[in-house]
Amino acid sequence: MGKRPAAIDLASWLLWIQVLAGLVVSVLVVIFREDLREAWSPGASGDSTVQPLEFVPVILVLYGVIALTTLTLIPMMRSGHNWSRHALAMIEVGILIATIATVRTMPPAVFRGLIIVAAVLAAVTLVFIWHPESRRHCRELEAAADGADDEVEVVDLSDAEDPATSS
Repeated sequence: MGKRPAAIDLASWLLWIQVLAGLVVSVLVVIFREDLREAWSPGASGDSTVQPLEFVPVILVLYGVIALTTLTLIPMMRSGHNWSRHALAMIEVGILIATIATVRTMPPAVFRGLIIVAAVLAAVTLVFIWHPESRRHCRELEAAADGADDEVEVVDLSDAEDPATSS
């Protein structure tokens, strides 16, 4: 097996950066929760019984699930599992869609810049995940693993004599 391609290493680094950036954004969501509540809650009238949305727990759980899934899949992609590369690509597509949808809600100015940076980072990461070198890396390692499986000799014991009954 040769050296791991630069596209895989770059995608891994970008994924780690995204996990850390997601942590920063999650902390900012907690800090600026009132500003976000004003931006995302429906307009309140004096006699309305509609309660403001409580979105902070949802965002924190969503971050935790995506971050842990990403951190679990990165080593698998690096070791050549093509399915993990596709799973990471789907996470990146989800982040891209979520960032575009969030920008349309006109969040506070603090978040607009971070959201745009996250969208660009997700798009660039997607390019490296789907780069031909990444694909070739996964295919070569899968082929090598299949070759190693073919070398294992299977012994059929159904026709063998039972040592306990042969005496």
